[in-house]
Amino acid sequence: ERLQEEKRQEALRRKERNEAHLFMNIHIFTEDSFMGHKGCDLYDSEKSVYKVFKVRKQSTLKEAAELIAEQMKYPLNAMRIWPIISRANETMRPSSLDFDSESSRPITDICESQNPWNIFLELIEPDSEVQTLSKIDKESDVLLFFKLYDPKNCFISYCGHGLLSCNSRTRDIMPFLNKKAGYPIDTPLELYEEVKPNMVERIDDLDAPLNKVLDELMDGDIIVFQRADLNLGPECELPNVKEYFKDLLFRVEVTFCDKTNPSDVGFIIELSLKMNYEQIANAVAQRLGTDPYLIQFFKNQSYRDGPAGPLRCNYDGTLKDILVYYKPRQPKKIYYQQLTIRINELENKKPFKCIWVNSKLKEEKELQLYPNKNGTVHDLIEEAKKQIEMNEDWSQKLRLLEVTSYKIHQILAEDILLECLNSTGNKTYRIEETPKDELRMESGEFLVPVAHFHKEAYQTFGVPFLLKLKHKEMFTSVKDRIQKKLDIPDKEFEKYKFALVTTGRIQFINEENEYVINKEDFHGHTINSPLQNSSPPKPWLGLEHVNKAPKRSRYNYLEKAIKIHN
Repeated sequence: ERLQEEKRQEALRRKERNEAHLFMNIHIFTEDSFMGHKGCDLYDSEKSVYKVFKVRKQSTLKEAAELIAEQMKYPLNAMRIWPIISRANETMRPSSLDFDSESSRPITDICESQNPWNIFLELIEPDSEVQTLSKIDKESDVLLFFKLYDPKNCFISYCGHGLLSCNSRTRDIMPFLNKKAGYPIDTPLELYEEVKPNMVERIDDLDAPLNKVLDELMDGDIIVFQRADLNLGPECELPNVKEYFKDLLFRVEVTFCDKTNPSDVGFIIELSLKMNYEQIANAVAQRLGTDPYLIQFFKNQSYRDGPAGPLRCNYDGTLKDILVYYKPRQPKKIYYQQLTIRINELENKKPFKCIWVNSKLKEEKELQLYPNKNGTVHDLIEEAKKQIEMNEDWSQKLRLLEVTSYKIHQILAEDILLECLNSTGNKTYRIEETPKDELRMESGEFLVPVAHFHKEAYQTFGVPFLLKLKHKEMFTSVKDRIQKKLDIPDKEFEKYKFALVTTGRIQFINEENEYVINKEDFHGHTINSPLQNSSPPKPWLGLEHVNKAPKRSRYNYLEKAIKIHN
């Protein structure tokens, strides 16, 4: 049975393909199709919603109308067809059709072989008490459409249509328009005729009849109106209909994507190419529900899709300058990121990423800090304190470490300029608390870096740390402190081997001989030395054991992500 149904469906599809040339589509636009349209004419063919009806080309106009009436569930006399034609002035407007005299003609002849055939379908209003549309006086009646402009919000909206007498005084249609707009009946209005794309003319002579004030009056003409009793200050960008339509020439849709989320599809805002940075920021901030000064913008790269350099908040160009590399019909894109500090403050600061590790060496957290550009390590640490919840039991003193390949290279002095620091390659920076017992170093005491490795000195892993040693101290006490610091069970700690590593050379410590710490073995390791490009090799204490971590550390000191650009 299922096979038979599939065969039947395939036969229907084959028949439909073979007879496709016998049919045509009718695109039906109703007043609902015009709602929300903010540009010229009544609709945007690429965005407006319309209904599609498939009819035989040789169907008569009456047969097509009956089909539409049946599908739309309207009586035939409760709807009227107005073909939408292309005028010489590059507008698309509904035009009249004598249904009585044309009803028996084939559709393909009436539409002059257009496929699809676009029509405006006039319907009785749902809340109307009448059951049929009123008859048209072909000699004097004209179909006009109306738009309402709100200058305070720079917004235009469709406001219905009407069949009016050509001889009506322009002033006499104002009560009709006020009723459409929901204004008091005697509200003064300014009227404009939408002549052609981005061109409107004000109607000044309100006592003249419509056929005198409207240029070549015909069905489908559009009147745009606005209130004339508004007190609009200088802050109103587009105070009248004429200014609004001029601005339409510069309107463009821009997609804003979150720079921090590579998969973000973004959101679209319609903006003017004449807008400056502040106006763009205000529009995006309103959409995001944030402060415009808490957003940073980035141009799109000219050669591929992706964020380029940031735009300064004092950028003196316009949106047109930002989108200069885009072709006219190419989708426009700008990237943004939301900030925790104001953009004017950020531009005087240096973005700096580092890792925060707690005293138990368990918790790792990436910090995005914004110290002053000409600041020092001290300024960076002060910024970090704002993001770290300090424990009362702590020493309340932080330090910055340079970490290379899971090994601590040095403690950075607080007076070092941040411009000297650069986290390239396998180098990162780490902020941690200075333990209370390391705040003061007695005679013979010194700090040594400790790192985990497996078999080879270059196979380092895990979280490195600093350990305070004392000259002539028994190594057994050092082991006890390491075990306590790392919180490792005795059974597992027994598998650890200890070595002194210098320039990749491993020298295991023989514990059976009760090794005693000798400061000379760590000679040359000045852990708090200033930055030196030609510093001597620095020994470190290695813990040799198997890496049992179930997965990589969240922040891998050794490896950087590989980016593939299509």
